[in-house]
Amino acid sequence: MECCRSQFCEGANRFFTRWSRRYARQFRKKGPDKIQKMILEGIGARGSSSRHVLDIGCGVGSLHLTLLKQGAGRATGIDVSNGMLAEARKLSTENNLSHQTQYIEGDFVQVADQVEQSDITLLDKVVCCYDDVESLLHASLEKTTTLYAVSHPRDSILIKPVYKTQIFFARLFRSAFFPYWHDWGALRTTILSRGFVLRYENASFLWSVLVFERTTGKRGNTQ
Repeated sequence: MECCRSQFCEGANRFFTRWSRRYARQFRKKGPDKIQKMILEGIGARGSSSRHVLDIGCGVGSLHLTLLKQGAGRATGIDVSNGMLAEARKLSTENNLSHQTQYIEGDFVQVADQVEQSDITLLDKVVCCYDDVESLLHASLEKTTTLYAVSHPRDSILIKPVYKTQIFFARLFRSAFFPYWHDWGALRTTILSRGFVLRYENASFLWSVLVFERTTGKRGNTQ
């Protein structure tokens, strides 16, 4: 199992590091992308009160850096891609936010014990990149006291077969990294069963965006 996890992380590292500079350039030029803007809209003013943000699969940091600019207190970014984290650190320095950020390289499920509880947890386009989504949900929900935002491929009669075809050919040609299709309805049910309610829902042609708020269990600011 440890060998499989290492192969998974290394494949994802190589794949996303290849794109890291491009993502950083896009953020510098245009800011958060369309889906990230939906997530920020869903979080709204509740995300700008000196809170701790946990950004899982943070990429170059587009979401948590934007939230810090809007008033969040600090952020922890976690990613398996060393290239993405290198760009995130550069961007945090450029925006004078390095003193408010911490970055950890690795598989979140494996490094979760190193992470403090967060007020806001972000999983933007992450659940479809993770093989064991149940473990990811369990570990990340445990760390969340207030808001939990997630985006995943839209479950539609057009998107699902195209996405699964992409997965098939990626596996066939033994790509270093390939995405996953999970039961997105079950994902929502799992989150709701952990004491959260759905506060915001939106979608593009390709992606669904959900923002939940905890109503039972762990509450309050962790600072």
